[in-house]
Amino acid sequence: MNIALLFFISITCFFFLVQSQVSISNSLNFPIGIDSSYASFLDEDEGFLYFLDQRSTDETYLWKYDMNTLDILNYTDIGISNGRYGAIDTVNKLLYVGSYPGAQFFKIDLNTMQVVDNITLSVSSYSNAIKVEIDTLNQKAYVGYQTPICIVKVDLASFTEESNLTLSNDFMTGSVIDVDNGILYAATDSNPVNDATIHKIDLSTFAQVDSLLVNLTGMARLNYGVIDNSTQMMYFGTYQNPINIVKINLADLTSVGSKTIYGQRYCYGAGIDETNGLAYFLSENGNINKLSLATFTITESKNFNTTSGDSMVLDSSAENAYITSDLAQVVHVNLPALTEANRSDSIVYTEARVISIDSTNKIAYIYFKNLGGIIAKIDLQSFSLIDYLIIGLYENIQFGELDLTNGFMYLFPQNDDITIIKIRLSNFSFEEFVTVVSDLYVRETSFDQQNQIIYILSQDFSNGDYYLHRISSPDLQIIDSLLLSDINVYGVYVDSPHGYLYLLIYDYAEVGSKYFIYKIELTNLSIIDEVNLTQYNIRAPVLDKTHQFIYFGDYNDYYLICRLNLANMQVMNDCWNTSFDNLYDSFMISNDAWVYFYFDYCNPSSGGYEIALLQIEASSNQLISSTVFNQDLFESYLYASDPSTNYGYLLDYYSTPVTLYQFSFTSPPSSSQQILFSFLIFGMMILILGLF
Repeated sequence: MNIALLFFISITCFFFLVQSQVSISNSLNFPIGIDSSYASFLDEDEGFLYFLDQRSTDETYLWKYDMNTLDILNYTDIGISNGRYGAIDTVNKLLYVGSYPGAQFFKIDLNTMQVVDNITLSVSSYSNAIKVEIDTLNQKAYVGYQTPICIVKVDLASFTEESNLTLSNDFMTGSVIDVDNGILYAATDSNPVNDATIHKIDLSTFAQVDSLLVNLTGMARLNYGVIDNSTQMMYFGTYQNPINIVKINLADLTSVGSKTIYGQRYCYGAGIDETNGLAYFLSENGNINKLSLATFTITESKNFNTTSGDSMVLDSSAENAYITSDLAQVVHVNLPALTEANRSDSIVYTEARVISIDSTNKIAYIYFKNLGGIIAKIDLQSFSLIDYLIIGLYENIQFGELDLTNGFMYLFPQNDDITIIKIRLSNFSFEEFVTVVSDLYVRETSFDQQNQIIYILSQDFSNGDYYLHRISSPDLQIIDSLLLSDINVYGVYVDSPHGYLYLLIYDYAEVGSKYFIYKIELTNLSIIDEVNLTQYNIRAPVLDKTHQFIYFGDYNDYYLICRLNLANMQVMNDCWNTSFDNLYDSFMISNDAWVYFYFDYCNPSSGGYEIALLQIEASSNQLISSTVFNQDLFESYLYASDPSTNYGYLLDYYSTPVTLYQFSFTSPPSSSQQILFSFLIFGMMILILGLF
């Protein structure tokens, strides 16, 4: 019995020693900022500014600001996949929002900022709610749908659909409600014909009573309008470049003039000051354009330094306007002076493309695509966002490298030329934008810290040829290039300590499996060896410089983990089956002691997707541990590891908020150490029990 007990204890200790040592040790949520502002609303009694923010993840956030200070008071995901347009009932503290697309209509309690009710309207589920107008006194809402054109009348007291009205033409673009006279004006167009129609709808009978055809030059739409009740004139701004202001006489529904605002494109908001005879139109440029109603002329146009102007709302006195921008700016403007009273600039972090780790200074640099390019600087010791740099270059950047010796970060856009964006790390500033080679497309990059050389793999789209370039750092001068014809190159792996570079090749000319690995001498970029890997379907190679192996996944129903001996360019005979599919990437940490592969795979028992991290001992190609994480944590992944520490970093960049996770990789004992420890424990237990 004692022997059985000892055996059980020893085996338990053994499994304890080899259990997974991978864990999430830290996480950082980036400020979410405004992503896509569509409609804004004021509650002047309470002093609040609200606006809808439809995010790139198809979530809709409702933001609440203090009107005076522009402090953020609250923001929340209101649970609507696409909510762009709505109307506010300040008396009952309610917001009504239509789905875009979809047939749902939502009621939101502004006190809790939560949806409290929703109804499905009798329109197509593919329709887009383009405008919502509200008659607070009679508790009616009018929801305009884009295509097919339909206006739905909703009784707000019972929150039920009352009736609907179908209009002619193809596309609804805007609306203005005249509550005092019980009229709704709906603007439509017939794409691609350059005409717009204004439909006059009597709200008491909910029937169209008149219409006006407006000829517009170019592909234009009547977007945002205002009514001057004192003169019975309506002014509509167009979604057009440049913007036109169309003047309509409501007495007989006739067009009486048009004014072009040159240099301003796409009207995104309108407001009126009847007391002073002024109207204001917001352009996508971020300008408020002041229109004199008496002379029908633009008397002033003022830019408020927003990346775009996406919505505007005026208070009841018409003395204050609020602009919201897609890209995280809110501006309070004094009217009619058009002076900035206050502003709030917040940064939204979405669509990450590059993550680079500075092991020496414990800093991570993450490149985000939005705002023309933002680099976030993360202190990895405090695990906090300490700075950011807006580059403002709208480039398709997919690669980045750090030159820690000279203190630069290099970003590589994928465009028609090999261009390099150079960032100075000492003061975290933009240095220069350099074109190195013309008419070649960047496919892969790698940096040789030891020799201060950038390796760039490029492709000539005119003939499909690849080139491998050596570029000196920090002067960014091309040293030489190697032509690689009739092949596709999938990866570049630099082993500067041994003086070699390895290319993973996919050759279309070969029959069957087509993978090769070329071994290249760094000193002169000459190919000195190659291996034909015809029997392997290679994914996620990783270079082990210490032990001189390339590890890779071989997909065959499930992935095998294999390794190529770089000394003789032969695949070892110790491949093993993982039982996982969907291999994403591989990496090494702890000075090449351990290899990690991570998978996004379907769990048959749950039916959902999970992430598996496999830890492999580099010297033996033996599985040491396997850790599974629920995929709910990670929607989209960008991974980097720190070879000098036991940490890895995974950025979940499509979640809200964007989150950076730090993984701790506590290296377990080696396989030989585990066996030794088990025998020691077994022996110790015999000695202890022998004393009794």
